[in-house]
Amino acid sequence: MGRGNIVKESYTVGDRLAGALDITRPVLSVMGALGVASAAALAYGGFPAWHKCLIGVIAALLAFSGIHAFNDYIDRRRDVVCWPGRPIPSNRLMPRQGLLLAIGSFAAALVIVWFAFNPVSFAVSAAAIGLGCLYSGYLRDRIGYLVLPPIQSLGWLCGWAAFSPHTLFSSWSPWVLYLFSAAWQAGHIMVYSPLHPIQHIKGVKLTQVPAFFKRTSPQAAAILSFVFLCLAWLVSIYLGFYFHLGLLYLIPTGLMALLALVISFRFMRDSENFARGIKAFYSATYFMLVARVFILLSVFLFF
Repeated sequence: MGRGNIVKESYTVGDRLAGALDITRPVLSVMGALGVASAAALAYGGFPAWHKCLIGVIAALLAFSGIHAFNDYIDRRRDVVCWPGRPIPSNRLMPRQGLLLAIGSFAAALVIVWFAFNPVSFAVSAAAIGLGCLYSGYLRDRIGYLVLPPIQSLGWLCGWAAFSPHTLFSSWSPWVLYLFSAAWQAGHIMVYSPLHPIQHIKGVKLTQVPAFFKRTSPQAAAILSFVFLCLAWLVSIYLGFYFHLGLLYLIPTGLMALLALVISFRFMRDSENFARGIKAFYSATYFMLVARVFILLSVFLFF
């Protein structure tokens, strides 16, 4: 999940290859690809030909992997303090290698989308990648973490546009998915905020990165996370009824959301407890992972 490994004095070839994999955040990249696939399946009204599914998933994995690698390249100095076990600060990868991996992943993803899908999907994909890089390199530190949700949620629109580009701006359906993703991402990124070193300024404890133009206290960040996750839970239920996904989606997603909310609430009451923060972060992650998996299962079985 990007926390890194134990720092060593020297690394084997296997360690360095593992670092190249680690910098792409495999779990989060797979989860991102599942979101793109979920939107694509709903837009198509079922599962398209398997070769199209495979090509689309590969393109999504490459795009998300590139974003994570580029983020680590940008954060290479900050991570020496925050996450020293990550591939670049631990010296498992050189900064240039991380950057080249990101650029190569972006190029491969966009080439696939251009030739396998349509211009609308390509344009949304290019916008998502470009804005994602702008977020890591500029927007995050100058505006704040809450710039990420509307950018990250473009992945769902990429999936929708791959098979139904003509309805992207004429139907509410892709935007229901977009709202769900944005609400969840806001909760997910805000629970991440207090896990970085807390700064003491004039006797006030503040997070390292702003929420939106203003840095918050750890407790305020945890409260915002809880509020956004509550919204994501409500939208996830609405989404289930809107797309007629049935109990196969509603029950596991609802239960996982409630578990994430309980854990997030406990963290909100003890917002400087790093162990509770990690549990809250993971539980929020698994809430969205469960939602995406069961969207796909429901489409596969019932559409």
